[in-house]
Amino acid sequence: MARYLFILLNLLLLEVSAQTTTYKFRIRYSNYSALASSPFLINGQKLTTDPQGIISLSIPNQITFANIGSVNPKSYIIDYPMEGRANLPKDNSIFVDIYVSKPGPDPIKQAVREMARINASSDARLIRKLQEETRRGYDSIVQLLSNREKIDDKALARGRMEFLPLISSALNQYLNEARDANDAFLALKNSMDNAGAFKQFADAILSYNEIFELLNGNKSTYEQAINTYWNSKELSLKFSSLLDFSIEEIHKPYLLEINYAFLDRIYQYNEESNKSRKRELGRALAADIAAHSASLSRRLNILGERVVSFNTLLNNNAAIEN
Repeated sequence: MARYLFILLNLLLLEVSAQTTTYKFRIRYSNYSALASSPFLINGQKLTTDPQGIISLSIPNQITFANIGSVNPKSYIIDYPMEGRANLPKDNSIFVDIYVSKPGPDPIKQAVREMARINASSDARLIRKLQEETRRGYDSIVQLLSNREKIDDKALARGRMEFLPLISSALNQYLNEARDANDAFLALKNSMDNAGAFKQFADAILSYNEIFELLNGNKSTYEQAINTYWNSKELSLKFSSLLDFSIEEIHKPYLLEINYAFLDRIYQYNEESNKSRKRELGRALAADIAAHSASLSRRLNILGERVVSFNTLLNNNAAIEN
């Protein structure tokens, strides 16, 4: 009887997931002229604009944003929304505006030249790969929920195998980058006059920021994937709680606090010309860096335990009944 009830609940969930809302995407140049009769990718579907530059698409109600892509990036690129991710309005009579432009020379290439070295690193390549695969995975969720007849055990298993390494890798990478940032910060304690130590710290923070943005920006995608493929609201809530812990217990009070409480003090230390005063500033700063780093280390140890526990649950491919 319990199994029969569970089957009925699943059928009800599938029925609800089949409900869709039709949105209108308006594709324009920055001068507001329409991009007519041009193909675009919206949530993985190749669609063509009408003479007014509009594409209409039905999207499952539980989806909150749409991925917009250029079919031919050599002809035009997406300028807005950033990274081609458009939030869906509550009122579907409101157009979802997409602005495009023709590719041209990058006006800020000089400003980001130093970033090229970091973007070439293995960590940066991993983050880009995670972002690309997460985007494709999200498109797969939308397509699956749009065709409920295709939702069967094989489709759910494929989805779990697609998202299991994505979610686990993102969590593990976040933990690793947070630890690296903390190690580089602690190294400043005895190296406040060393330019190399500051460069190492800056690189660590840049890498940390990238994985934080990826994980935080794809929170709803990963939650939806767990809800859909693992059929588990409980597991989805555990994931949400894990990210909340990362933000409220690690990111805000410790890593962001480095910007607010320490960088100005380090600058003042390096600018101080009085040797006696500089020694005093250095001793106080070193003690506070050590204390801050130690507290962050304790939080990261807790996060590490929670990540291992969650990944173990996620690795269990059996659906968890709600």
